[in-house]
Amino acid sequence: MGSFSIQKGRDILLKGAAKKEIVTIPLPKRVAVQPPDFNGLSSRLRVKVDDHVKVGTTIFSDKGVPEIQVASPASGKVVAVNRGDKRALLSIVIETDGRQEAESRPKFPREKIRTLSKAEITDVLLKGHLWPVLRRRPFSKVADPHLKPKSIFVHAMNSEPLAGDVDFILQGREGEFQAGLDVLKGLTDGDVHLCYAQGATSKALTQAAHVQTHMFSGPHPAGNVSTHIHYVDPINKGDLVWYVEAQDVLRIGSLFLSGVYPTERIVAVTGEGAVHHQVYAKTIVGAPLSSLLGGMTLQQMRCLSGSVLSGRDVGTGGYLRFYDSQVTVIPEGGKRELLGWLMPGARKYTFSRTFLSSFLPQREVSLDSGEHGSHRAIVLNHVYDSLVPLDIMTYFLIKAVLAGNVEEAEQLGILECDEEDFALCTFACPSKTDVGKIIRDGLALIDKKDSV
Repeated sequence: MGSFSIQKGRDILLKGAAKKEIVTIPLPKRVAVQPPDFNGLSSRLRVKVDDHVKVGTTIFSDKGVPEIQVASPASGKVVAVNRGDKRALLSIVIETDGRQEAESRPKFPREKIRTLSKAEITDVLLKGHLWPVLRRRPFSKVADPHLKPKSIFVHAMNSEPLAGDVDFILQGREGEFQAGLDVLKGLTDGDVHLCYAQGATSKALTQAAHVQTHMFSGPHPAGNVSTHIHYVDPINKGDLVWYVEAQDVLRIGSLFLSGVYPTERIVAVTGEGAVHHQVYAKTIVGAPLSSLLGGMTLQQMRCLSGSVLSGRDVGTGGYLRFYDSQVTVIPEGGKRELLGWLMPGARKYTFSRTFLSSFLPQREVSLDSGEHGSHRAIVLNHVYDSLVPLDIMTYFLIKAVLAGNVEEAEQLGILECDEEDFALCTFACPSKTDVGKIIRDGLALIDKKDSV
């Protein structure tokens, strides 16, 4: 067991945390499967409008590895196939029938799971449509079933603003979680690393067997996957590491124990805009945000699938993304303030000493989507490196990516990180630069170069 205390970073204490209360949401009238959620997959549609589907019916498959398939989270009828530029698949919308009829798969006794070979486990995950929950580093793409990782990381904590408490979600789910861990252990000759927050009390975490456990504490991004990998099993060029979310480990365990494609997702509904709905909502993958927000009037509000740092603006009519377990609602920004820069700023949030608020006791703050400043040239500063706990010189990495210098970017450590690791840099950047997007573009450039 390892224990790590992260010093660099910053916690943003936003208003609107979810109450420690799980509320079951009725089955929504519509759900969506969204191919852009699956980085690295080139989707081939396997259904058409008016087709009837069951829970676990294949919706689309990957063109490169056809065995990787994504399934319907509900039974019902396909009512829309939405496409974007160059006819790229954006979403497949399913109208639910309320019955949740499911495709049947083989199930296994708990004691037999540990005796299964990698080939048998891979076959069950592929045919059970749960393979996409496994992602790889570098590049954060869906894992390739034909490769074997040196280790697998279970992401069982989240330090982003208002993020759901994984320890709370896993309470009483020890059996399914341990079954999922046993499945993961069969996929690698290396270790399975379970990373969770210091002080966790759930038996699913503290009494997990056949895995290496590691506790992390400190400010965000102490809960990021890259932080865990960096401190526990660093990636070098040519290395391959897989990772999976804790709730998806529950789903893996459920698939093997029940033989049915599991669709449950517990979502933390957060943000000051989600008034009276700030709870942990038990729903299904791909649920519409409107079902989680109880039909609220959301004028002048921004609805995010994910957190304020790494979430995506999906709008009031959007759907929960495949890997997300948080919904955040914040006020829209963009309002200009006359001579705002002259005010002392006792109520304005700042990472620096710009406003009076930085000298006052830390408290929960109200933030909107405004940038509060104009875009300008990047200048060398200490802000980036004070917020990134990885052994990376962020400013020089950005320069290497913008210059298209792939070799230097690799030497500076881009392969062991992802755009979410630089979300705080984007938030605090005095130049209003989207640092995360630059990193993502750099990773895409390297991935494209390696694929040639």
